[in-house]
Amino acid sequence: MKNVCITWIDNFDLQRFSRDQKSSGTLVNFMESEFFKNIDELHLLWPVSAKFDSLKDKFISRIRAKYFAKKKFEAHELDIKPFVFSSIFGGVMGVIRSVEKKAKSVPVKWHFQLGSGTAQMNAIWVVLSKTSYPASMYLSSYDKNTDTFKTRKYEHDGAVDSDYFDYLMKSCDSKLLKAWSDIPEYGSIIHKSTVMGDILDNAYMIAAHDVPILILGETGTGKELFAQAIHRSSRRADKPMMTVNCAAIHETTAEATLFGWSKGAWTGAVGEGRGLFRDCDGGTVFLDEIGDLSLELQTKLLRVLQYGEVQRVGDGKVSRADIRIIAATNKDIRKHVIEGKFREDLFYRINVGMFKLPALRDRGRDASFIAEHFIDKINAQNAGIISKYIPKKLSKGALKFIENYNWPGNIRELYHTIQRACVWYHGETIDETAFVNFITEPLGAAPVSENQCLLTSGKTVDLESLTADFRKKYILKALELCGGSKVKAATMLGYKNYQNLSNEIKRLNL
Repeated sequence: MKNVCITWIDNFDLQRFSRDQKSSGTLVNFMESEFFKNIDELHLLWPVSAKFDSLKDKFISRIRAKYFAKKKFEAHELDIKPFVFSSIFGGVMGVIRSVEKKAKSVPVKWHFQLGSGTAQMNAIWVVLSKTSYPASMYLSSYDKNTDTFKTRKYEHDGAVDSDYFDYLMKSCDSKLLKAWSDIPEYGSIIHKSTVMGDILDNAYMIAAHDVPILILGETGTGKELFAQAIHRSSRRADKPMMTVNCAAIHETTAEATLFGWSKGAWTGAVGEGRGLFRDCDGGTVFLDEIGDLSLELQTKLLRVLQYGEVQRVGDGKVSRADIRIIAATNKDIRKHVIEGKFREDLFYRINVGMFKLPALRDRGRDASFIAEHFIDKINAQNAGIISKYIPKKLSKGALKFIENYNWPGNIRELYHTIQRACVWYHGETIDETAFVNFITEPLGAAPVSENQCLLTSGKTVDLESLTADFRKKYILKALELCGGSKVKAATMLGYKNYQNLSNEIKRLNL
C-alpha cells in the first residue's frame, strides 16, 4: 500500500515565503503535523501564473530539502482556470491517473490536503473523496488574530450529486484525450484505460522508426485503425497506404495481385500489371490476416522486406519498391511457426515492432466510455437523415452491463449492438433490460429452442439431463450478462428471489 497525498500551493503561502523564507504556511504546517508522518509520496499542484514564478523554485527547493529526504516529492504546474471547476477537475484527474499508472499493481491510499487555493480548487478534494477516490482529508487553516496555522482531520458529511460527477468525468476524459487528438488519427482510438494509453505511447514512438510492425489481437479490436494511425503519424504520411486482406484474396491470383504480372503470364492475361507493392512505392502496405498467406508468398514477401525486391509473375523481372509493411493477425502466429504454417524467418522480420491489442473485456471502463462515444456519433448521424428522430442515451445500468459483458466480437460488436438499439428502441433512455435484447447470441452457443422437440417415434431421451443442460445454459448466460449478480440474474430468469436461483445452481452442480 502506498500513501499518496495531493495538495495545492497558492499565492498566500508564496507571499509569506517572499517576506520570510523561514515562515510557515498552510502547506508547511501540514508537513509539520502528525498526519504527514504516514505519507509516502506528495504531489504539489499549482496553476500556471506569472505571479510569484521566481519564488516557486526557491519554495520547492526548500521543502524538498527539509521534508523529503526519505519521501517522494513531485511538483506539477497545471494549465487550468483556478475558478472553473471543470477545468480544475481535468487537471487534477490527469495527475491522479499519472500516479496510478506509475504505481502499477501497488494499491494507492489517497490523502487530500485542503487549505490552499481557491474555493473551487479545494472543493475538488471533497468531490473526489465522496465519489471514485475515497481519501483521508486534512484541513490547514490560518488564524489572523494569532498569526498561527492549524491542521486537523477533515470530515465532510454532505452528499455529492453523482450525475454531476459523471458529467465532470466525461468532460475530463475528453480533455485528457485532446493530446492524442492533435496527433494524426490517434484521437479516433477512444480509450481511458492505462493499458491502451501505454500502447498508444509505443505506437506513436515506433511510427517514427521505419521498421515492419506486427499487430496481434482478436477480431474487432481495432488492428486496422492502429495501422492507419501509425501510417499517418510516420514520415510516409503523404504517400498511399494500401490494405490487403490476405484471407480474402484468391490463392491463384494473390501473387500477381501483390507482385504484378507480365503480358501473357497466364492464359487470358491482358497487358501488364504493376502489382500492389509497386503501386504503393514510398507508402505503407497493411497486410491484414497475414497468418493466412501461403508459404510460397511468404518466401517472396521476405525478399521484399530484406532487399526491397519485387519479382513479377510471368518473366521474373525484378523491380524495386520502397514500402513499409504493417501486418496483423488474430491467430496464434507463434503456434503457426511451430507447426510449420508460417516461416520463422519472416516472423522475426515483421516482428520488429509488435503490439498486442487487448480484448474489450480486458480494458476496464473503456467499454462504457466507447459506448457513449458511439451513441453520440450514431445520434448525430440519425438526426441528420431522419425527421423526428429521438436521440438515445444509455442508463447507468446499461453502461454497467456494457462494462461487465464479455463482448466476444469486441469493439465492432459493441458498435453494431448500439446501432441496433438506436434503430429499434422507441424511447429515449435505453436501460439494461432493453439493451440486453439487442445483443445477438454468440456464434457456437445457440441454446435449444423452446419449440424444438428432439423426441421422435422409436427414440428415447434422458429428459432430466436434457432439461438440466437447457437450464444450465440459461443460468450461466444470465449470470454472465448480469456480471455475476445472482439478484439480477434471478430477476432476468423469472425466479421469485435469488435464494431460489442459488438452490437451483447447487442442484445442477454448477
